[in-house]
Amino acid sequence: MDTPPRALSSQGDVTTTGDSLSERDGLTMTAAALAGLGEIVVFVDGQSVASGSLELAGELAREHGAHLTGVFMRPLPASTPPEMFARGKGIPGVIDSHRAQLERIEASHRAFFDDVVWRHGIRSEWRSVSYFSEDLEVHSHYADLVVVTRPDPAGQTAGPPGFVESLVLTSGRPVIVLPPGSTTSRARRILVGWNAGREAVRAVADSLPLLVRADVVEVLVVDSERHRTAHGQEPGADIARYLARHGVKVEVRRLSSGGESVGRVLLSQAAAFRTDLVVMGAYGHSHMNEWIFGGVTRTVLRDADLPVLMSR
Repeated sequence: MDTPPRALSSQGDVTTTGDSLSERDGLTMTAAALAGLGEIVVFVDGQSVASGSLELAGELAREHGAHLTGVFMRPLPASTPPEMFARGKGIPGVIDSHRAQLERIEASHRAFFDDVVWRHGIRSEWRSVSYFSEDLEVHSHYADLVVVTRPDPAGQTAGPPGFVESLVLTSGRPVIVLPPGSTTSRARRILVGWNAGREAVRAVADSLPLLVRADVVEVLVVDSERHRTAHGQEPGADIARYLARHGVKVEVRRLSSGGESVGRVLLSQAAAFRTDLVVMGAYGHSHMNEWIFGGVTRTVLRDADLPVLMSR
């Protein structure tokens, strides 16, 4: 039988693991090494600034010794009014103009990608696909981690409608979703949204390579009484023990929503904790070609101003 760990020490609503659990001995570091990242895929939106997602993906690839694949989603060319009315002999000229326009856009993004690869000294591949491609999402199926920037509501994007949502809910891979304009390139302080559900379990397992390298991980449990059976006698204690045995420096915080949206509570605590990355399970399904998300997932996916790793 497992030897009971040193008792957890309580500090108000925060629980931290004892020294016997947090010490990174040879066994825990071996476990961490076995849970590494070998392939990271970053989707590059041809009509948006991609520097944030490329920087984060490059930093993660360097830190984990992973191969980085950039998937460039070719946007539709912008047509001027005269081009829209081109006829006859004018059509080839319009086609050539559009081709040159797309080549310039891709060359700009490719140059930044190559710079990231050179600075971090990582192995890489660049793929160029139309966002009309039916197999666009397939590029994520053979990755240990996917990085993508969510669409900017105020602007146009190259990705097809619902692409980010589809990646999160159907790719079967952990997806880091960045807000538009993100400049984050690290994941040293990580907040885990924990409700003891299957999706949350999957998210923790998928993010383990990141968690073991973080400076500190906070497991956030909100309204634990809603899932009392799943949480056990001390909400958050079991997942803290699990993470600590993998070498994660972890603490647990239990909060009450007080009637506020749980998604808002999670984002508020992420700001208070100065989080680089939120890890959480994604809840949702497709209905009549529309993605229907659970309340917490919808709030975080729409409003988070920092990267969020979601798994389902």
